[in-house]
Amino acid sequence: MTESTPPAVRTEAVWKTFSQEAEEVHAVRDVSLVIAPGEFTALAGPSGSGKTTLLNLMGGLTRSTRGRVLVAGRDLTEMSNRELAQLRLEEIGFVFQAYNLLPVLTAVENAEFPMLLQGVPLEDRRRRVRELFEKTGLTGLEERRPGKLSGGQQQRVAVIRAVASKPAMVLADEPTANLDSSASEALLNVMYDLNQELGVTFVFATHDVRVMERSRRLVRMVDGAIDSDETRR
Repeated sequence: MTESTPPAVRTEAVWKTFSQEAEEVHAVRDVSLVIAPGEFTALAGPSGSGKTTLLNLMGGLTRSTRGRVLVAGRDLTEMSNRELAQLRLEEIGFVFQAYNLLPVLTAVENAEFPMLLQGVPLEDRRRRVRELFEKTGLTGLEERRPGKLSGGQQQRVAVIRAVASKPAMVLADEPTANLDSSASEALLNVMYDLNQELGVTFVFATHDVRVMERSRRLVRMVDGAIDSDETRR
């Protein structure tokens, strides 16, 4: 990250508070964090630690109670709902534990769907997606619908969908939760290779030890706050 290149995401003293049975619950507490372009970072912690809420704040899926969130230098705090939706389309790729593929579309059509919404020409969409199918070992499965793909294959299509439009970052919420150990390892290899070869920024919310071990930066959360922040080589 240079002085002229903004972070993929920056949070500044961010809080997220929910009202629950007349009490305030602080899901995220005073979190300041900078994720540089090209990082491979895991937000780790037990259920209720705030990692998924923080990921949702980074993705503009929920608004902070206090503090600021900036994605690629753009301040989410000041944006309208329409502007947030446009930013998510242009700058953020999402991977969830549920694959969220459209059952009536083929694997290729699912993968290129965000680019279709962006107005990317068909030839460019297909070229990008087919290159990623080759990189991720899905060549030959392009025309299959989700129901004809294994869980691991569906999640790889979801990853391709997230990265094909070249977003500022990809946010992955428990992406290995519904996969067996071999499929989890294969998916992690795919995401790690995309990070290394293409410079895709990944931020995970996870309690999967395998994801934590592969991440080059591990941010541990407890009770909505950052407990530790470790960068590895």
